[in-house]
Amino acid sequence: MSVQRRIRVLIALENGDDASLVAKTLEGSACDLYYAEDIQSAEHLMDRAEVILTDTEFAAGAFADWLSLWPLPAVLVVSPDSDPQRIAENMVDESSAFIVRDPDRAWIHYIPVLLRKTTSVRESLNRQNYNSIRTENSYMNLLRVVPDIVYVLDGDGCFVYLNEAISQLGWKPTELIGKHFAEIVHPDDLSEVCRSIVLLRYEGVKTGADSAPKLFDERRTGDRMTRGLDIRLQHRGMNEWTTANVDSWGEITSLGVDLPEFQGKGTGTIGLIHDISARRELERKMSRDLDARDVLLKEIHHRVKNNLQVVSSLLSLESDCVSDEQAKAVFVECQTQIQSMSLVHEQLYRGSSFDGVEASGYFARLSEYLVGIHDAEAKGIRIDIEAGDIVLPIDSAMPLAIITTELVSNSFKHGFPDSRGGCISITLTRKDGSLEFAVGDDGVGFAATRDAAQGKRKGIGMDLIEALAIQLGGTMTMRDSDGARTVITFPQRLKG
Repeated sequence: MSVQRRIRVLIALENGDDASLVAKTLEGSACDLYYAEDIQSAEHLMDRAEVILTDTEFAAGAFADWLSLWPLPAVLVVSPDSDPQRIAENMVDESSAFIVRDPDRAWIHYIPVLLRKTTSVRESLNRQNYNSIRTENSYMNLLRVVPDIVYVLDGDGCFVYLNEAISQLGWKPTELIGKHFAEIVHPDDLSEVCRSIVLLRYEGVKTGADSAPKLFDERRTGDRMTRGLDIRLQHRGMNEWTTANVDSWGEITSLGVDLPEFQGKGTGTIGLIHDISARRELERKMSRDLDARDVLLKEIHHRVKNNLQVVSSLLSLESDCVSDEQAKAVFVECQTQIQSMSLVHEQLYRGSSFDGVEASGYFARLSEYLVGIHDAEAKGIRIDIEAGDIVLPIDSAMPLAIITTELVSNSFKHGFPDSRGGCISITLTRKDGSLEFAVGDDGVGFAATRDAAQGKRKGIGMDLIEALAIQLGGTMTMRDSDGARTVITFPQRLKG
């Protein structure tokens, strides 16, 4: 036979005879009894007891009215004419019970059963709530050590919870509990993040998840919840502001009921605040560094272009001292190649980025220069360009600049004899993951040149073109149909 656990009972009955009869009835029932004569002594004995036995007459009913404030279940003895509503208000604890007093005091015989039953119900509830309490304690301990600020607002936007991370801003959680979140948000930001202000502008407007406003006291969930809201928060007692990133959402209770701590104002809002001041400062520093790098690169390209032009000018001065026309032609070819490379740096200098050289713009500038060098307009020769939106990295643009200059010059020299006019074409297209570059003309073709026996022109220029094609990782073919056409196919490289 199992031994009953002893229970500790606080007896607070107005009638001393009733208290004596109860004590006699409880003899042998495994109860430890404590007696209270007034509210003060009841409060003093509260720590010793685990269940209260009292009536509506003790302390003129004040003690019964305060039962909901005590942390113990109770058995309440009521008179037959007691107000049921008042009894219900006193019996807030779900493990408590009551019994109606009768003239013969038969109610006393049921007290041992009611006390044991009340205690058992409380123990059962405690066991059921143990896991919930343990889980809640685990979550609370987790929130205490989370480095980000975790906050809970009531339905009016006032703080009901803040974890210790708020100390990053110099505040103690207790200093902000009950205060509106506007206490710490920059005044200029309120008009953009406060629900009561912002939603007035959205009355009658369908926004959808993507266009829903981002609010500090957001109450929606799912796709419409606030994510990534940047806001400035004030340091306590200082005119200093921290830029923070806020995520907030509405339902904070899985039970769907109002929590007592919100005083019936709804489930409010929960949110997470992450300090991004250091990240923002790093972004600003990186932006400044990138701007400085761009300025430096522009200056480098500008200086390289100027230096190449100086070399070109020196060659021009030297050529003036040479009387041999063939030697002069060599100087002009060198100047032309140098100018083609200079234009690459000029294009980078004038461009908005350094990802590479925009091909169509570059070939247009180079063609304009070559037209002037070879007096193309007077000879009735034009240059057509087709390069689309292709951007060439500088390690591809530079070899193509030299190849283009060499091939176009060859067309001017050999493709249009006897004042014959025509067209030179420069094309750059994408083809099967590669780039196809071609320079052709509608002139007399390779067969009509002095190298016709070999089927193509041969010389230092063509050797240079072949070498540069290999440098690009490509192949070169020469076609002699309706003029001369040289095609170089090479892999498309990443820009930069």
